[in-house]
Amino acid sequence: MNRINLDAQSSTPPAPEVIEAMRPYLSGNFASAAAAHYSGKQVRKAIERAREQIAAAISASDVEEIIFTGSGTEANNLAIKGILTARKPFGNHVLSTPLDHPSVWFSIQSMISQGFEHGVWEVDAVGRLPGIECLGENLRQDTILASVPVSTPELGIVQPIHAISEWLEREGVALMLDATTAGGWTPLDVATLKPSLMSLSPHRFHGPKGVGILYKRRGVSLVPLMHGGNQEFGLRAGTENVASIVGAGKAFELMSGILDERIENACKLQSFLLREIKSKIPSTGIIGPAPGKDRLSNQLNIVFEGVEGEALMLMTNVRGLDCHTGISCVNRHMESNRIPKATGLPDDLFRSSLLLSWHEEHTKADLYGAVEIIAACVGKLREMSPLWNNLQCGRMPSRLSLLPEIVQSSQRLLS
Repeated sequence: MNRINLDAQSSTPPAPEVIEAMRPYLSGNFASAAAAHYSGKQVRKAIERAREQIAAAISASDVEEIIFTGSGTEANNLAIKGILTARKPFGNHVLSTPLDHPSVWFSIQSMISQGFEHGVWEVDAVGRLPGIECLGENLRQDTILASVPVSTPELGIVQPIHAISEWLEREGVALMLDATTAGGWTPLDVATLKPSLMSLSPHRFHGPKGVGILYKRRGVSLVPLMHGGNQEFGLRAGTENVASIVGAGKAFELMSGILDERIENACKLQSFLLREIKSKIPSTGIIGPAPGKDRLSNQLNIVFEGVEGEALMLMTNVRGLDCHTGISCVNRHMESNRIPKATGLPDDLFRSSLLLSWHEEHTKADLYGAVEIIAACVGKLREMSPLWNNLQCGRMPSRLSLLPEIVQSSQRLLS
């Protein structure tokens, strides 16, 4: 069976060029970058070359603004805990959103015991942050940090970062951007966005696992989480994962040359998927904003009314489709209702959905095959569903009407 993997928001396959760039550092070039001998210096040059590639790809002004960590989660922890600890003399209030990745949310929560206070901005039904005048209502004199996710997997929303960044800069508040799910799929130019900190996960855009990136603007102070050696400018002690760092640099280099084309192709697949679902599966809707500039181009979270999403995922998995009902690194029981509660949408819409995401190696044939599998499984599950029977008989109203108007326009295309 040739499996179809539509779980690119969890991870993507390393590009062939990435694998080739990594290969020497998994065999012959095994020296420690901290060593003073010739082999160690060659490995150090490879790390610094990767730092240059990443800095160029995101328009960083200095290669020393690029910090290597072990994952996007570690990058978020270092960013949040590091800057709050460093800035504690200047205030104790941090703002974020209910859409935070757990590594951001729980990093902030862990600092409450150290005297910090956590304010949370509200979002609308598609996950969009409100206008600046509303955001400003939560700002305090002692606010020292605002953390914003560039995108949120369950909703696909891409936040209006430019406006938020300009406002926070005027207010003198540091901005942390969690771009771990947006990197590689939306432009991230730090010279324009002007964050104090930004985290990235290369494995979500054809780089390797085992490495995360933290952009730290020049002049921003962090207190390290780990102590030992002086690696990463004293911010991340420990022997570097050289192969993954080199692979990350290559993934960023590849991305910077084809990002516009990658986004355009992903948008075409997104439109194709919507059309196919429209023609084969009735009573469906999408969670989050309609496709366009406010949504990631490589994913859709689709509600299949009258069907339990987890059952649908398991059945499609048996038939050769890998997809998801949430974020892969999050336990399904942990904070499971935070995003539905924030958007005001009922839990059952999220529990009836599949999160489908694709990467640049996918084709229309892959998505067509996925829809065929999903349509067959939805039909089978609906045959056994009392809920679907009640909906068909009019004994209960459709929950799709609860989706916001911007989504209903696409939902009507799908029904």
